[in-house]
Amino acid sequence: MFVVLLSTLFALSSSCSNGVDTECWDDDLRITKLESLVESLQSQVSDLNAAKIQTEAELKVTQGILKSALAKCNKPWTLKRTNIMFPNLEKLALHQDTPTYTEQMPVPLPNNTRAVIVQVYCNFGNTDGHAYLNVDIQQEGNEDGGVASVENTHFRVYANTFYYEVMVPWDSTLEDRMVFTVRSSYKTGGDENWYRLRVVGYIMA
Repeated sequence: MFVVLLSTLFALSSSCSNGVDTECWDDDLRITKLESLVESLQSQVSDLNAAKIQTEAELKVTQGILKSALAKCNKPWTLKRTNIMFPNLEKLALHQDTPTYTEQMPVPLPNNTRAVIVQVYCNFGNTDGHAYLNVDIQQEGNEDGGVASVENTHFRVYANTFYYEVMVPWDSTLEDRMVFTVRSSYKTGGDENWYRLRVVGYIMA
């Protein structure tokens, strides 16, 4: 068979070289080009199929991450009220002092706690005085969660009380301790000007 094929090619070559039929070479050239083009297209199709498989796999992973994130976002938040007192913070009457108080929670908070609510209460009991207190509040070691900063400036207020609440980020994998860092304080006008800091609630999710 191979000998016959060689003989045929030799005959075609002789014919073409003698100018008998040059169309045979043109046909062979076109066939060769078509075969090369088909091989190139087949290679491209294989590459596209491989890329499609990889894209589908990546899309599946992305969809899984998105579903997990949405499931976390859809978790309900629950507010629980409490009343946790710290003796050191029940009647703060600081004047130009900047102490730091580290307070241990008396009982562990639930594992799904995401924030605690701190009460900031000011009692102002005279007509001419100052009650200033700026303090940073955070869970000990929770650098990622950040700090809740409160600023209070009260001057010449007769027999008034001031009250508000702040949320402090909470990580249940860390210790149940809170740090209160006084950045500045100023008090005049007697013993009836003071502050109180308590934990009055926490948020679970």
